[in-house]
Amino acid sequence: MSTDDRTTALLALRGVCLSHWRGEHETVVLEDVCLEIHAGELVAVWGQRGAGKTTLALVAAGLQAPEEGEVRFESTEIGSLARGRASRLQEGIGWVQRTGPQSEDFHNVLDYVALPLLGRHSPRRARGLARAMLKRLEVGSCAGERWANLTDGERTLVALAHALVREPRLLVADDPTANLDVLQREEVTGLLRRVADEHGLGILITVPDMPEVAHADRIGSLSDGRLTLSREPSGDGADVIELARKQRSA
Repeated sequence: MSTDDRTTALLALRGVCLSHWRGEHETVVLEDVCLEIHAGELVAVWGQRGAGKTTLALVAAGLQAPEEGEVRFESTEIGSLARGRASRLQEGIGWVQRTGPQSEDFHNVLDYVALPLLGRHSPRRARGLARAMLKRLEVGSCAGERWANLTDGERTLVALAHALVREPRLLVADDPTANLDVLQREEVTGLLRRVADEHGLGILITVPDMPEVAHADRIGSLSDGRLTLSREPSGDGADVIELARKQRSA
């Protein structure tokens, strides 16, 4: 990635704070979080269970508003927009939803992947583009299957197809390697690396363990609501190991 590509952030979080309340007890989930994602850059954020990774992903995707701070996508502050304008802007953000279809109305995977294109294209054109995306991610054989019949690996790739089919400029994926074996994790993270490189997408992923960050340009560690970003990962993985040690000892 050239220096020019990094001059303007595709996504910028500035001083983001967010807490959850249970009765009178406050739990700080995000505290003064700052993060930038640039076009063509893959950033992976690692953290233990309950560290706030999902909340960070939701805020970055514009699906949850912070209590303090700002979230800018392509220099526009998402939280300050009226709902209709925010919705149109967020069309440039692909959200990877591993839970799959939220309705039983989808007869098969093809219809689910085609859904984001309806209204912009005819149903026939939408299905054609969806089929092409499924083939590109090597799950074309799943087009006629129902979500419930897919393996965990197939579900992950179908969820990515659902997010990528409308050609977003930013992709946010919360724990896309969950429940996958080592080879499947490598396949998914390698795929995301290629998408970032070949199509110039900015990508933010959260991961449950350190091996998944090998393809990332930058690595973040989330602990006690605070995000710490490392330098670019070195070839021997020294920065990755040190980051893990620091978080586990915290």
